[in-house]
Amino acid sequence: MLDDLLQTTSSFFDKIDAIIFDCDGILVDSEYIKLLAWQTALKSQGIELSSEEYMPLVGHSSKVILQKIQALKKKEIPPDVIEVRRAVYRALQSAMIAPIKEMVAFVKKLTQMKEKLKLGVASSAPKNEILINLQKIGLEKSFDVIVSGADDLDNYNDKEGTNKPKPYIYVEAAKRLSLHPNRCLVFEDSWAGIEAATCAGTLAIAIPNHYTKNHDFSKAVKIMPLI
Repeated sequence: MLDDLLQTTSSFFDKIDAIIFDCDGILVDSEYIKLLAWQTALKSQGIELSSEEYMPLVGHSSKVILQKIQALKKKEIPPDVIEVRRAVYRALQSAMIAPIKEMVAFVKKLTQMKEKLKLGVASSAPKNEILINLQKIGLEKSFDVIVSGADDLDNYNDKEGTNKPKPYIYVEAAKRLSLHPNRCLVFEDSWAGIEAATCAGTLAIAIPNHYTKNHDFSKAVKIMPLI
């Protein structure tokens, strides 16, 4: 997988000046923990959420996920469920977060090319969650920019929200890298992430996992499953 990642990425070197990674599902194997956190938070409201029901929601912000769960379950759910979910996730995070080894090794190889390529992270998650995850996998000093869809998009106005699948996180990441988005290559694991990246104008490679294997990745320039 590492050789395939390097070979594929090198084919874009004449078109890009930066590579931007999603975090959850790309660098850290965290979707199972996120599912557990949602299941625990929703159980207090008498709501069950199966793995199959969660799969289409992966990649969206917590606010959008809650909206979609309400529509799915046809039940009003108080917004403080999101805070309960975050608290449960943080309690599990330090003990259960695991690196996606192929992708971590890939990033470490790319850091050897920092004179040629800038590196970034753009995640829907809160900034503190991103930083903890990167520290856990030894990549906390590997990136030129780290952008949080939850915390770093206050300058963007959109009544539908600013987090993925909206493009603003990748617009902002490119801006902080002093680049046009079309000079960036993005690695994402979900439809929402690919949609955000391509709508921002970046090239995007999809890395599906168990939770996102059935997502629509038709806008990606390449699909490279981890499964």
